[in-house]
This record gives sequence, C-alpha cells and structure tokens, in this order.
Amino acid sequence: MNIGRDAVTSKTTIRSRPDGFETFTDAKKRRAQKIQILRRGNRDERRLAKKLEGCRKGHRCRSGACDVCLRLYRLNLFRQTSPVLASRPHWTRASVVTAGFLVPLGELANVDLHALGEMIDKRVERSSLHRRIVMAGIDTSLNLQDNNIIGWQLHLYMLIDGENTLRLREAIKAAFPPEQTAPTPYDFDEMNDPANCVTYLFKAIFKRRSRYTDANSQSRTKSLPLKGPELRELLQFLDQHPAGERLVLRGIRRNGRRLVITNQQQKASK
Repeated sequence: MNIGRDAVTSKTTIRSRPDGFETFTDAKKRRAQKIQILRRGNRDERRLAKKLEGCRKGHRCRSGACDVCLRLYRLNLFRQTSPVLASRPHWTRASVVTAGFLVPLGELANVDLHALGEMIDKRVERSSLHRRIVMAGIDTSLNLQDNNIIGWQLHLYMLIDGENTLRLREAIKAAFPPEQTAPTPYDFDEMNDPANCVTYLFKAIFKRRSRYTDANSQSRTKSLPLKGPELRELLQFLDQHPAGERLVLRGIRRNGRRLVITNQQQKASK
C-alpha cells in the first residue's frame, strides 16, 4: 500500500523539517571539529579526516561519520516517514538498553552493524510485535561508573505502531531483555507528534555517560564529551557503514525514494 499525501491527516502533516532541527551550518561546524581531532590520530584516522574534508555538494562522502551526510539522511527520513506516521493513530517511543550490546573500549571496530540490524529484525519478527510497524535506530554512548569505563553501550531508540500499553511494553521487554549494568534499561512514552521523534532514532552527537553516587547516596549521570581517542575510535567504526545502516525498518520498506507499508491488511495496532 502506497502512502502518499492523501494519507496525511490534520494530526500529522508533512513539514519540510522537524521543530528545532539542526542547521546545515551546525552540522558543518561539528564535522570540522571532528576533522581536527582525526588529524591528531594515526594514519587511518588522518585518512578519514581527508575523506570528510572532501565531502562536497554533488560529491557527498555518504560516511556514517559525516555530520553533513547524516543530517541529510535524517532530514530525508523525516520527510519519507511523515505519511507513514500519519496513517496510524498511535505511536510509542521506546528507549531500550538490551543485553549483549555492550562492547569493550577498543573493540568497537569488531561490531558487525549489518548483522546486528538483522538480529534486531529477527527478534521483532519472532515476537508479538511482528505485525506492527517498527522503526529502530542503533545509537551508542561510552558508559562509565565512578570514573571506571564500562564500555561502549549500543542501545535502541524505537518508534512502534500502537498505544503505550502494558501489553506493548511487555512485548518489547520480552524481545529485548535488559542490560544488567543499565540503571534504567527501558523508557516508554506515547508520542503526540511522532514525526518530531524520527530524527532522534539515531543521532550524530555522542557522549560519555558517567554515572556516580552523590553525597546524598543518590545515583546521578553526567553527559560529557568524548575524549579524542574515544571519538576517533567511534568515527572509524561509523565510517565503516553508510548512515542508514544504523536504522532497522519493520513493516515498511523502501520503494525508490518512498516508504511503503508492506502488509496491505495490517490494521492500526492497539
């Protein structure tokens, strides 16, 4: 079933960009900062710096490490998914930190992102979520506990067709068991404007998430910039993959420049 402009409702309309979306200038500044950090690295990292520096209009590098290319991909994704989102009355956002996605520092290059995406798709297929539309983005942060590095924590940001019910939450938890080192492995929220959440499925800004216990014995978390060697490791990993490889689509597929719902009989989920 093709979803075109006729499917757009007054609740969700196609906009040129989401509210507060980063500007082209912002993306270029972030990329320039990363180029400077890469230039201080080894030969391969300096080669990546040249690649990003050579990215131009009409000759885009399409690297997953390039802020400008990622911005363009996320903006296109926002426009392509708006009609799909308008075709369903309810959407739930889920943040999921699942077991088996924790990678030691220095070993990020060993992660097969394509295989990881297939595994996520299979888990959804074998679960009670299999008839729902699911968009899942793979994100990562470097997690620390009391200044000790735990590792790179890959995690999921998901948009799921349906209301934020106990049934939906339990289905997600069954498909993606929790990471034991994560203090809050799940977070759910029903979205009034799901189109605005699409660009958050995967992002271009990555952080150190430093957890600690304050003077009142309360657990706290600080988001801090990655250090140079950490950022270079991450950028090398991201460059191994095109921007879209961090996105898993279930119940929809690409048809040229459009997204179509694959199951014509699929009804809105509750």
